[in-house]
Amino acid sequence: MSKKKSIVVLSVVSVFIILMAVFAVVSFPIAGTVYDYHGYATTIKLGLDMSGGISAVFEVVGDEYGDLDTRVDGTVDSLQSLLVSKGYTESTVTRGTNSNGNYTIRVEVPDVDDPERVLELIGRPATLEFKGEQDVNAENLIVGREHLESAYVTYDDSNHFAVGLRFNSAGTAKFAQVTQDYLNKAIYIYINGELYTSVNVNSTITDGRAIITSGNEGYTYDQAYDFATQLQSGTFGVTLRQTEVRNISPTLGENSVRIALIAGAIGVALIFIFLGVVYRGLGIAADIALCVYIVLLLWFCAVLPWVQLTLPGIAGILLSIGMAVDANVIIFERIKDEFAKGSGQVTANYIQSSIKKGFRRSTAAIIDGNVTTLIGAVVLWILGSASIVGFAVTLFIGILLSMFTSLVVTRLVLKCMTALNKSNAKFYGLKKDVDADAPKEQAGQELKQSVEEVG
Repeated sequence: MSKKKSIVVLSVVSVFIILMAVFAVVSFPIAGTVYDYHGYATTIKLGLDMSGGISAVFEVVGDEYGDLDTRVDGTVDSLQSLLVSKGYTESTVTRGTNSNGNYTIRVEVPDVDDPERVLELIGRPATLEFKGEQDVNAENLIVGREHLESAYVTYDDSNHFAVGLRFNSAGTAKFAQVTQDYLNKAIYIYINGELYTSVNVNSTITDGRAIITSGNEGYTYDQAYDFATQLQSGTFGVTLRQTEVRNISPTLGENSVRIALIAGAIGVALIFIFLGVVYRGLGIAADIALCVYIVLLLWFCAVLPWVQLTLPGIAGILLSIGMAVDANVIIFERIKDEFAKGSGQVTANYIQSSIKKGFRRSTAAIIDGNVTTLIGAVVLWILGSASIVGFAVTLFIGILLSMFTSLVVTRLVLKCMTALNKSNAKFYGLKKDVDADAPKEQAGQELKQSVEEVG
């Protein structure tokens, strides 16, 4: 790489880091609009232990059919899945009983994105019914509680907001049979016992999906969101009545976020100093890559809906930072070994060759170590409780970014640095093994002695 190109690349990387760092914390009004920009780092959702939230208690009412205990357990699982689908990954749902001996379900949701609205909608479920006649007393063809798996916000063919329906396995088979039996006929959709709309069946639907629209203009997003949440609540195995709502304080205290930020900043600063002192130029390259890693990690935590930062989540971030540094240490030690055991005069090509070999021979070990950690994070993500999921999500994101920055960004920065500082091995903390050239010198002496004897 030429010097000019190296300067351009390093300048672009530096500008990227600076801009991402600035936009992470600054807030300002957007000219010509009514909106304000808020630093993406300040929009990272926090969990209950960091920001507090609200707690609601729902009483289970009605016992009209089936095993109530089993249905309550199913409702707890369904309610947890509903909250996760709405972005409340750190919410907790537990069952209990009240003083009257009735089952209760307690829901705790972090104080983000208007959780009171979601809890209110949960307490007002919508009963979905498909009928073959325009008569509220007609036989049900599809029943939400029995056949619906989930409801969500989507778009219709006119690109308006609509409510999407996804049926469970029994509902998929039933809906396919209904659409076949009522081909070219009308099906009537009732919500809470009232006629909502009617649709003409134009084809048999076998994929278990349907869309509910609202006239020519469609829903607003809020209308579709509320309706989908109510339909999802209508799939619960029991009917819930909200009996209590109260605010809950952060379990780690009001200053937990500030203390966590200070501790993290001190830890990262010590890492920067360690890499720079021990590995010199190589460490500076790693520091630059680590800056890229940090701003990207903050951005992903802000934009990905699964991330709600809790104490376990912070632990996942710190662990991934440690693995990012560990990957760089493995690479640098391999580079130092390749440089030390080589023979010949130290030139720019010699240093670049050592760096290239160091990356090539350490890549497999780094990928193996990170992939096994990724597998563990995926298992925890799928099977873990709410707090464990927070750890798994941040660890998963951090490991992917650490592999990218250590194997790609660090290598790119070193390639640029060696183009600007070609043969100063001391700057990179590289030393030749004093015995590396000994075999060649000994062979030369033996050859000279043999020539003299022949002469």
